[in-house]
Amino acid sequence: MIRVIRAELLKLRTTPGPWVVVGVTVLLTALGIITAFLVSFGNHVHFVAPVAEHRLRRLVGSGYTGEGVWMAAIIGVLCITGEYRHKVITTSLLLTPRRPELLVAKAVASVVWGIALGVVSLLFVGALGIPLLVSQGGSVSALFGQAGAVIPGLLGAFALLALFGLGFGTLIKNQVAGVLAILGIAFLIEPIITGLLPQVGRWLPSDAASAVAGGIARGNQTSYLLSWWLGVLVLAAWGIVPTVLGYFTTFRRDVT
Repeated sequence: MIRVIRAELLKLRTTPGPWVVVGVTVLLTALGIITAFLVSFGNHVHFVAPVAEHRLRRLVGSGYTGEGVWMAAIIGVLCITGEYRHKVITTSLLLTPRRPELLVAKAVASVVWGIALGVVSLLFVGALGIPLLVSQGGSVSALFGQAGAVIPGLLGAFALLALFGLGFGTLIKNQVAGVLAILGIAFLIEPIITGLLPQVGRWLPSDAASAVAGGIARGNQTSYLLSWWLGVLVLAAWGIVPTVLGYFTTFRRDVT
């Protein structure tokens, strides 16, 4: 199993797609950092240092508030659909004929890369967010005081959304369709559902991830979110259920 996991990690780091995803994660984290400093007063928007707890958490979790966390799902999609896009699935199965083992290895590789993306987003918060905070007279110690409430859940959200992407990609198989579908869910479908029906939206991946990551919702209203432990279960289900369905409906099929 270790050999297969290493092979999957090698595939990811030697193809350009995942590195493009890393770059997009940094850009989206930068967007999250900027929005953490924006406050509306009447008809005007001001750039001020976050002081309130929820705004400090939004700054720490800029990888979520800027939608960078969804790039972990893209990694999961690329991990499985790349086999079909580049027509190497037959070779992979010849090297690892036990399909459950191959799919588990892909799941582990996706989760590892998902956590790595979360670490990258946090490092970028340190590189950009902290200097901006200091320049606006904010408190770095207050920011660090919120790190413990956000970071473990944030990394968990990145990991579990990577698993969600893998399961989604297992079902769809087409790489372009899978990536576009993930983007559509993240930037269109979920915001509409959550805006209209927040009690329904909280069971979807984004708000479940918000519950896991310290309650850093897109807006200031977090009362509708699930508890953190229920958010973990919901996110895990969003990853595991599509993966299991994909295994029994598509991954076990003859590829010749």
